[in-house]
Amino acid sequence: MDSIRLARSRAFASRSTWIRKTSSFLKRLIGRPRRTRDEVDPSFQNGQYWLLFPLHLSWDRNAKVEDTGTHKLPLGKGSATRVVVTYPTQGGYTPGDVWELFLGADGRVKQFIWRLAGSATPTIVASWDGYKKVGPLLIAFEHRGTLNGKLLRVFFSDVSVKLAGSSTWVDAR
Repeated sequence: MDSIRLARSRAFASRSTWIRKTSSFLKRLIGRPRRTRDEVDPSFQNGQYWLLFPLHLSWDRNAKVEDTGTHKLPLGKGSATRVVVTYPTQGGYTPGDVWELFLGADGRVKQFIWRLAGSATPTIVASWDGYKKVGPLLIAFEHRGTLNGKLLRVFFSDVSVKLAGSSTWVDAR
């Protein structure tokens, strides 16, 4: 995949922020002052984790990934297979962070818990819903839950991909 184009809205309680990111925007960071790159790149990192986190299970070679069996879902009723992803405490964008992914029988992430720097108390507990196919990818477009105990909603719209060797953008369906 060459690039992903998206518009994202993130709502924390009643506050809303619109962010437009494209691969061309990231390319424009080359040659910019270090301070600009240091602020923008990690912000994009956070957004792409919401969008593409399941792919990080294979991309992030330094993360420890462990299937811990069937556990109760953190939101609502039911149970699912829990996979715990732990990042090293040194380096990277997510030092010490722990992600608990709850996978349905279909292998899709249903819910997750994120623990900033491995904290005992969950930082975020959220659903992974509204799956759509975007080219060869299956992506959850809707996330609802809590951030430090306050209501959280993260959603994506206008997502498309351009496959390697293609000049055409493929929209989510």
